Amino acid sequence: MTEDAMGAALPLVSHSTDVETVLPRLALAAAIGLLIGAERGWRLRDEEQGSRVAGVRTFAMLGILGGLAGLASAIGLKAMALLAVVGAIAMLLIGYYSQMRTATNLSATSAVAAMLTILLGALAAAGQMALAAVGAGTVVALLASREALHLALERTTRAEMTALLRLALVVFLILPLLPDASVGPFGGVNPRRIWFVVVVTGGISLAGYAVARWQGGRKGTLLTALVGSLVSSTAVTVETARRIREGQGGPAQNCSVSLASLVMLVRVVVLTAIVAPAVLGELVLVLAPALLVGLGFAAAHLRLAFGQLPADQREARPPTLTLAFVFAATVAVVTFGVRWAEQRLGPGSGALVIALGGALDVDAAIAAVGALPHGAMPVRLAALAIAAPVVLNTLFKLALLVGIVGPRRAVPAGAALLATGTAVAATATIVAL
Repeated sequence: MTEDAMGAALPLVSHSTDVETVLPRLALAAAIGLLIGAERGWRLRDEEQGSRVAGVRTFAMLGILGGLAGLASAIGLKAMALLAVVGAIAMLLIGYYSQMRTATNLSATSAVAAMLTILLGALAAAGQMALAAVGAGTVVALLASREALHLALERTTRAEMTALLRLALVVFLILPLLPDASVGPFGGVNPRRIWFVVVVTGGISLAGYAVARWQGGRKGTLLTALVGSLVSSTAVTVETARRIREGQGGPAQNCSVSLASLVMLVRVVVLTAIVAPAVLGELVLVLAPALLVGLGFAAAHLRLAFGQLPADQREARPPTLTLAFVFAATVAVVTFGVRWAEQRLGPGSGALVIALGGALDVDAAIAAVGALPHGAMPVRLAALAIAAPVVLNTLFKLALLVGIVGPRRAVPAGAALLATGTAVAATATIVAL
């Protein structure tokens, strides 16, 4: 056989079997086995000696087996690699089957962990070392969190599980199937970006509920404001106004309003970084003074409210995706309106549509800017299009507060809203000029 023929028959030998390349991969494969085996050994440490199908050493060898199988497959010995892996898995299944026949508590966790160890070892040998390491860490974390996961499931209600499964359906089933392309008249709607709005909104809402649920009956007024503002600072303002009107006014309620306003500004910055990162620099320049003003009011109110926080005894309910769907529909309408306005009325009109459309929901304006094609709107104009709804939304919350509690009782909390809105408007005017 000529040298060229040998090179064609074994195209990967000279690279994959290089000692400096192979040894680190096999070492990682063995380390993965040791790591998973150590967790399994510690978990089953109270069992009788010799009753375990696989211990630390066996798991380490399974990792090496997976690594060697991956290397063997790379140099053309696929049949031998497959035979070794299938034989190892068969021996494991036979051993675990025999163990489960006499065990009082049935569990396939160790068997699955052993098979994952082989697969992760093969990934490491194939050069996917980062993926193998992350996979091993994930497996060990899941194995070690057995008690925490079981306790969480025991305390989870049917409504909470329904909310979690609903969000999982939105994220893992629907989102990947949607096209990431502009469709419709004027190319005004990107289905995946619009649905991503549902994912972000639903995720924030469920995370906020989880934090409040974790705190249980000790959840206070300020925690309610912080968590609620992740979903809607306007809703927090209305709820706080209701409490003030019912005679529950005080430093804690005033602090709730200022905190909600501050969280809204921070959320605007964070969502812009996620959805429209190109606009982030200009937007931070516009919102920086308002953030400082809001932080000052929140700190002052927090100092007054410290130690005077009434307990919140209301039972929280798991969030639904209704708000997320309405929000996404609003984003779709606003985005289409922007594209229509730009086509019919000129490029500068899109910013006005975004500003007005986001007055009741600032997140909609951010999502609408992020859904625009790259370069469709100047960066500074896009930042001002987001800042305008911030001003309008802040003034809208101030109007709600005054309308519910009256002008005089609204002064302490309303001052934070008025100062924040004024700061954004003044800075935006300076930047625009």
